[in-house]
Amino acid sequence: MIRDWHDDQQLLADLHDALRDQYAVPARFLEIGKAAFTWHDVDAELAELVHDSAVADVNAALASTRAGATAVRTLSFSVGPTTIEVELTPDALRGQVIPPRAGEIDIQHREDGTRTVPVDDDGWFVVRPCPAGFVRLRLRREDDQPVITVWTTL
Repeated sequence: MIRDWHDDQQLLADLHDALRDQYAVPARFLEIGKAAFTWHDVDAELAELVHDSAVADVNAALASTRAGATAVRTLSFSVGPTTIEVELTPDALRGQVIPPRAGEIDIQHREDGTRTVPVDDDGWFVVRPCPAGFVRLRLRREDDQPVITVWTTL
């Protein structure tokens, strides 16, 4: 039996179509990848997430086999001597910059753009309503290098 070259090409095309969805990159990976390239502040320092109570609560629950979610989520971002402590409640995102000094915090949201709130002399700031989704914070203080947190899902 003689096989036709066109039949082989059609078979390969059909196999390719059948396997394409299996090897597709998940939409969430694409979103994270695009977000990584939106960092335009080359001179800014990148603050890493050093604590997330949501992760700590899961680990504690697994270790002690007791469940119990808290109503408040806390996160800490740090780079060098600068730390940004954040508390998420149903109505607001409250935070403090350490060491304390006045400035501004930009809340950069993938879908909603950027909002700016003041940081008082004691390092405190409040964002209402509490942002949700994929966000990062950008700290700006006079005579200081900007600090940007990693993108985080709130």
